[in-house]
Amino acid sequence: MGIYAELVGNVLVSPTMKQVNTASGARRIVELRVMSASYRRLEDGTLEQREGRTFPVDVTVWNERLTERVMQHIRTGASVVVRGDFYVSAWINRENEADAGAHIDAESIALNLVRIDQVVYRPRQMRGSDVPVQDEGAGEPAGPADGEAEESTSGEEPGTPPDHADSDAATSGQPAGRRSRRAARATAE
Repeated sequence: MGIYAELVGNVLVSPTMKQVNTASGARRIVELRVMSASYRRLEDGTLEQREGRTFPVDVTVWNERLTERVMQHIRTGASVVVRGDFYVSAWINRENEADAGAHIDAESIALNLVRIDQVVYRPRQMRGSDVPVQDEGAGEPAGPADGEAEESTSGEEPGTPPDHADSDAATSGQPAGRRSRRAARATAE
């Protein structure tokens, strides 16, 4: 049984995709390096980095669906939360001395919201019957796909909440986003 760990830190090296040969065939993996961060809060409220508890960790992503998301959204400097199997790998360096490094085979990687200024969700795809299509990434934040422009579904500036006070569906008990779509459909018909 291994050690399941959670690592919070900043990405030191942007992710790189590699193809490796395994017993079950070729697989695509993503590797990146994250600097672990351990802080303590001082009496005056400021944070101080703990000596000896900050070190680089090599992260490997084996889940091919997750590798694509990591390549799309994670960059150098991003603050991330990595969860997975932790282990230490030992080797002999060029000076013929014993060395070791920390590794995590990531089960999940998430952006740490501490450094996020804005999240843009892509609009749901519609079928011919006006029923939203549940895509594989439903419920997950995502930027526009390559070549797609960002859209604001409310016609207002991103980050500005839509005004639903004049909507006759505002009292229906539906979430605000659903009220505006329902009201738009009603006026279009």
